[in-house]
Amino acid sequence: MTRTKYQIVVDMVRAGHSRRAIAEHLGTNVYNIHNCIKYARSLGMTVQFDMDRVLLATAPPHIEQWLRAQAPEGATAGDMILAILNDAYSEEMENE
Repeated sequence: MTRTKYQIVVDMVRAGHSRRAIAEHLGTNVYNIHNCIKYARSLGMTVQFDMDRVLLATAPPHIEQWLRAQAPEGATAGDMILAILNDAYSEEMENE
């Protein structure tokens, strides 16, 4: 059975590929990929993405490596970032 363009886009989003990488792979532009994602959602397809990739997209490599090294097994980058924010908040509240 042949997968549709929308199924390919959804699978690639779920795998954590950027919109640009998907567009290059399919020989189209990013605008068309956004439209494919919107259409796939309208059909009821769940288009989830790798939140860790999004959270760490702008982090320098040494920060990403440090964050991943600090994370307990099974923790995500989001879990770690929330823990760091909570520690900073708690420390600030103690100092007031």
